[in-house]
Amino acid sequence: MNATQDASNNAQKKFDTALLEYNDKQTELIFETRKRLFKLERTQNTDCKILITLMGCLCVVMILMCLEFGGFKW
Repeated sequence: MNATQDASNNAQKKFDTALLEYNDKQTELIFETRKRLFKLERTQNTDCKILITLMGCLCVVMILMCLEFGGFKW
């Protein structure tokens, strides 16, 4: 009976160890994914700011062209 209990305890310890290792890998994967998402969010924010600035400049240029060449009078 002792041998059976020892075998059962060893199997449970192996299972627990494997489960802890799996959880550690999952935790590392989660943190790596969060880092990548944070980096992508910063990149997206920067890209949006650049795009909005360029669109604003384009609108200003178009208004100035309408005033200069379109014969627009106030």
